[in-house]
Amino acid sequence: MPASCHPSRLCRPARRWRLAAVLVPALLNLTAAASPSDCETLKGETLRWIVPNSPGGGYDTYSRLLQPFLAKELRATIVVENRSAAGGLVAAAAIRDAAPDGKTIGIINAAGLLAARLDGSTLHPATDFTVLARLLRNRIVLLTGRESGIDSLDQLLGVAGRRPIVIGVRDAGSASIVAVPVIAELLGMDYVLVTGYVGNTARILAVVRGEVDLIVQNLDSTRRFIEDGTVRPLLQVTGVEAGGEAGARDPIVAGIPVLGGETGVAQQRARLTGRSVEQAKKRADSLASLVDAGRLVVAPPALPDQLRRCLEVAVGTVLRSPGLQAAADRAKLRIEPADAANARADIRAAAEALVDFAPLVRATMQRARQ
Repeated sequence: MPASCHPSRLCRPARRWRLAAVLVPALLNLTAAASPSDCETLKGETLRWIVPNSPGGGYDTYSRLLQPFLAKELRATIVVENRSAAGGLVAAAAIRDAAPDGKTIGIINAAGLLAARLDGSTLHPATDFTVLARLLRNRIVLLTGRESGIDSLDQLLGVAGRRPIVIGVRDAGSASIVAVPVIAELLGMDYVLVTGYVGNTARILAVVRGEVDLIVQNLDSTRRFIEDGTVRPLLQVTGVEAGGEAGARDPIVAGIPVLGGETGVAQQRARLTGRSVEQAKKRADSLASLVDAGRLVVAPPALPDQLRRCLEVAVGTVLRSPGLQAAADRAKLRIEPADAANARADIRAAAEALVDFAPLVRATMQRARQ
């Protein structure tokens, strides 16, 4: 039985007229959802695709992967424009403030924008943009350097029993600073934050050189460094059980402990330390929900319905195309598409989850500025 089908309603046998009353409007809605004429105004035009980091970064790599496929689908030219400043806020504001003419689209980090609101930003991924689709869910990992002497999560916890763990982040307003205090609380680990590491490369170098013990990174942005042994993953910030779907998709982290889930590290540590297992599960699941909001393809707000339909369908078609998936596989990139409605639902869940540990994060942001 489909999850959306309630047993007391449409799932029960119905008379023909009742079934027709359900199906006919649905079929009409499908035909009205989009038509080729919706995209006619963009044919032959030049569109900007705004990226929140510099060339070569994770968001840039995904953007350039999508670029030729979406250009072909829209029969338009797409120019990738990099706006790397303020942890993605400058790029996000540029998309928000652009004219709602369908000629500006881009990619944002939903969790990052929500986290930045705790630090004074007013941008909201749901209300300040027209959400077109989700590109993929974020996968956050706790990483250490190959020469750190820390080969596993158990060894990390052993070190943490003797001294605070040093963690490198960008600044007090970075998205990773949301994950750090929650992970540390759930692991029962004291830590010291070192700020100023702007960009993935800077943080990778910091942990490799031994300037910090750990960094918290997106898996896709650091995959090649894990593959060549430069860094070592110790923990996955997810609710998927070890060996589950995520591990099957990403064998590079197969066997690496996960934070959430019924048998995750959060609940194990709570039992060992006598803390509330229920509260630990709630915190871990809330963090996973925040991270799951993922990377979104968006346009400016107040986009006319015709252009919104055009772009939603075009982006969705591209994200589910075998050609794009084959290109992503060759580049060792994940594609986990969701339509606009599901992406907005994920944003709402993430915003609600953030409330659970907002005071803890604000205190950490203040601590990072001291």
